[in-house]
Amino acid sequence: MRKIFVAAALTLVAFSSAVSAEGTIVRWDRVEGVLGDQDTVSVGPILYSGRWRTTGEGRVQLNLKTGFLSVRVSGVSCGQNYPNCPLGSPTGAGGIATVVCNATESFGPITWVNTPPLVNSIGGVTYEGFLDLPAACREHPEELVFLLRHREDQAPFFGSFMLYGAERSIH
Repeated sequence: MRKIFVAAALTLVAFSSAVSAEGTIVRWDRVEGVLGDQDTVSVGPILYSGRWRTTGEGRVQLNLKTGFLSVRVSGVSCGQNYPNCPLGSPTGAGGIATVVCNATESFGPITWVNTPPLVNSIGGVTYEGFLDLPAACREHPEELVFLLRHREDQAPFFGSFMLYGAERSIH
């Protein structure tokens, strides 16, 4: 019994060391749509779009050492009945992903970094690539927020967010 416990502990230490060697990993195990009459919802200067969205599954992972970001979201649907998108219809999420640093301004001003335009399909979005993370992101991972936003040229929403990362964990 003791040998099994020691072997398990050594395996756990080896796994933890491998993860640490790769850098701190921040994960959001869900991606949620913004619902309700939330006209005042914002993350610093980034406002919520006002177009209600729901999602199926979503997961985001960010390596703070390398800046590698992986985004997978499925089941993006209209969460309100619009003339061009009936309630529950799949919708192209599109836009850009944004990692917000110092989201509560506890350690300085809010900063953020955007991805290039995301690859999307009706009802889903994916992205894998590297971000040039500001130091504030690496120094205070507990202050990170993940947003999926409309591009700045998407009228009338101009950079507002429609989805956000939930269930954040830091490894």
